[in-house]
Amino acid sequence: MNCYSAFTLLVGLLLIQACHSPTTNKEDTPIDSVATKDSSALLSKDSTDLLISASADSSKGQIFLVRSYRIWEKEDPTAVLNKDWFDLYEREGKYYLDKVEYEIKDGYDECAQVPSKSVESKRNSLLFLHIKGLKTGPVESMRINHSEIWPKESVEYNFGKQHIILKGFGDIKSTEVQTDEKGHEKIFHEVSKYKLNATFGGAHEMTLFQKDQYEHVFMSTQFVGDIDRDGQLDFIFSNPGNYEEEALLLFLSNGGKPLIFEANEQFDC
Repeated sequence: MNCYSAFTLLVGLLLIQACHSPTTNKEDTPIDSVATKDSSALLSKDSTDLLISASADSSKGQIFLVRSYRIWEKEDPTAVLNKDWFDLYEREGKYYLDKVEYEIKDGYDECAQVPSKSVESKRNSLLFLHIKGLKTGPVESMRINHSEIWPKESVEYNFGKQHIILKGFGDIKSTEVQTDEKGHEKIFHEVSKYKLNATFGGAHEMTLFQKDQYEHVFMSTQFVGDIDRDGQLDFIFSNPGNYEEEALLLFLSNGGKPLIFEANEQFDC
C-alpha cells in the first residue's frame, strides 16, 4: 500500500510539472524564427544609426562635388581624384556612368584669401563617385516627383516591383512666397528638426537623413534611378544647412544593404 501511494504521488508531481513548465514551448521553437523576428525589430529601430555609420566609412566608397575648393594649410581636397573614379552625368535628358574626364585649374579665392583648385568636368556632371561594383553605361532614371519634400508631405515612386514612399517630418517656423529666376512664385518654408524617412515596399521605415536647422535653404531631390544596377532605386539629395554650403547625399540601395555617402563644401565669406 505504501509503494502504491508513493508511485501515485510521483506520477502526479510529474504531470503537474509538465503542465506548468514555462520552458516546454520555447525549447520546441526553432532558433532561426526567433532570430529573424528580433533582427527585423532591430533593423527598424536602429536603421538610422546603421546608415550614419556607413556614410562615415570611407572604405565603402566616396563621392566628390564637381566644383572649386579652397586650399587650407596645403590640404588639397582634389588630391583624391584619379582615373578610377566614375562620373554620373546627364546628356539630353538621360544619365550615364563613365570614367571621369576632368581638368584641375589653380586659382585664388578672394573671399577667403587662400589658394583654390577648381575641378572642371568635360561633361554635364552631377557627381563623381568612387564606389566598388559600379559599371559604365546608361543609368536607368526616373522623373523626380516634387523635388522638395516638406514636413507632412510624402512622395511615392514605383520602380519595377518596388514601391517607395518618402516622408518629410519637421517643424515649419515660417512661410513666405518667393519668385524664381523665371518669375514663377512658389511657397518656401523655414524648417527645423527635419527628418526624411523612407518606406520600402511596406516594410520597415528608416530615416535617410536628418537636419537640425535649415537657414534660408532646404533639401531637394536631384536624382532618382538605379546607379548600382541592383534593380532598386537610389537617390541623390541636395542637403545644405545654409546658403553658403553645397552638400550632396547619395542613398545607394546596394542590393538591400543600404549605404549613404555625403560630400559638402563651405564657401562662406
